Amino acid sequence: MTQIRNSGAVAPANVWISPNFQNKGGKIYEYYKLTSTNPEVKHQGLGKIGSEKYRDWLARIQRRNWIVELEQQLSMLQALIDRQATIVLDLPQAESD
Repeated sequence: MTQIRNSGAVAPANVWISPNFQNKGGKIYEYYKLTSTNPEVKHQGLGKIGSEKYRDWLARIQRRNWIVELEQQLSMLQALIDRQATIVLDLPQAESD
């Protein structure tokens, strides 16, 4: 996770990219915007797919999603480890000759 965080900025939670269609002169143009329910992040126009802003925020969101996935996997592994630590097995004693 540290390597992912060190590779660039990470998007905060509740931030995503959404399409925005605009009709200009009879043509429909597709743009993308940064959308958020997070009050710390303002809505921003990102331009078309492939623009620098679009690629930057896409990479930030991917890094965030990778970190979330790794944290969930670590949590599941820790739960399994904790579960194994609490299981006590009563094994039958070997008979002595």
